[in-house]
Amino acid sequence: MIKKIFVSVDLSTPTITEKVCKSANDMAAKYDAEVQLVTILPDYGTPLVASFFPEGAQDKIKAELNEKLKALAAEHFTTNVKVGVIHSSGAKRANSILSTIDKLKPDLVILGCRRKHSRNSQRLLGSTTLSVADRAECPVLLVK
Repeated sequence: MIKKIFVSVDLSTPTITEKVCKSANDMAAKYDAEVQLVTILPDYGTPLVASFFPEGAQDKIKAELNEKLKALAAEHFTTNVKVGVIHSSGAKRANSILSTIDKLKPDLVILGCRRKHSRNSQRLLGSTTLSVADRAECPVLLVK
C-alpha cells in the first residue's frame, strides 16, 4: 500500500519536472497518498566559498526555493492530493536525496531522469538517478 510518496524535482529542468509531478499526482490520487515534494539546494561546500556570499544569502535562497515549490505544487497537483513542500541541502545531490528518503520513510520515490548520451549513442542514466535508484530502500519510479 502506498501512503507516502517522495518526489524529487530539479527546478532547472521544467519539462521533466512537469512529467514527474503529473506521475506523482496520478499515483497520489489513485492511492490517496501524501506527497512530499523535495528539491535539493546545493550548499556552499566550504567555508571559504561561503565567505564570498553576503550574510543571509542562504536563508534568502531557501525562502525563494520554498515559494517556488509551493507554486509548483499548486500548479501541478489536484486539490484532493496532500502535498508537503520541503527542501534539503548538500554538496552531493544523490546523498542529500538518500538521506531525506531515510528521514521520511516513503513507500515510493519518484525521480525524473535526464537522458545522457554516450559516445556510441546509447542512453544512460545520470549519476544521481542511478545512485538513488540503486541505493534507495523502497521502490523507485523513474520518469523520462
